[in-house]
Amino acid sequence: MSAGKFIGFMILFCSGLWGILAWIDTGYMVEYFLGICPPLSIGILTVYLAELIQSKSSKFLTQFFIIAFLVKIIIYGGYIILLFNFYSFSHIHFILSFSGCFITLHISEAFFFKFTIK
Repeated sequence: MSAGKFIGFMILFCSGLWGILAWIDTGYMVEYFLGICPPLSIGILTVYLAELIQSKSSKFLTQFFIIAFLVKIIIYGGYIILLFNFYSFSHIHFILSFSGCFITLHISEAFFFKFTIK
């Protein structure tokens, strides 16, 4: 599977997850959306950059994943701190959508990279 197809599946999964969550509880559509967007956008960027680095020089791929992990943690932490301090909303719905999307996308990225990088 190519990176483009995988990114398409990531987008389909996240939009489907948002649709299901919004259908179940329409009062928290914004919280669900704010919880799904950061893992999706950072996941797409990670897959794209990893594919680019692998095509140029695969010896830097491990270093890229280490740096990407650290940058992701900083970005996610900053995003959550900013959102919780400056936006009044239901934290539980945000955390559920964020953690569900975060865990699923990172597990699927791990499998994708395991099978494509050999």
